[in-house]
Amino acid sequence: MDKIHIRIGTAPDNQMVLESQGVDAYHLELFSDTDGNVFITDLNSVNGTFVNGKQLRGFMMLSEGDKVVLGHYFTFRWENFIQKPRSIIEEKTVTTAAQKPLQNKVIEKQNEKEQVTVPKNIDKQLVVIYSLIVLVLTLLAFLF
Repeated sequence: MDKIHIRIGTAPDNQMVLESQGVDAYHLELFSDTDGNVFITDLNSVNGTFVNGKQLRGFMMLSEGDKVVLGHYFTFRWENFIQKPRSIIEEKTVTTAAQKPLQNKVIEKQNEKEQVTVPKNIDKQLVVIYSLIVLVLTLLAFLF
């Protein structure tokens, strides 16, 4: 899985720009590892970043339901993507431009020889993408 890296703050070169009191130019970063785990770190902001009421020191992995507070007004709760059971995967050939042969696995349909090729870590990619979308929408809700 490709790593995801999002920097949040008031500076225009951040991936997410927040114009609010208490948010520093470069306030915090969210990033993922190759397994799809998402981590958060404070970038030495003046007002700090708090996760579940405790000031963030260093970095930590976000878990379902974690409450993150930055600045004076921004609060969001981290949500993970709810994974569908494997039986729901559509029984058609799936191809993507980003597939790498070593990262694929093959699933055989039970009574046929047709095969479905999906990325090995598609579930974790969806978790990260969904969670980041929820984060962006939550933060944008505070702006309007």
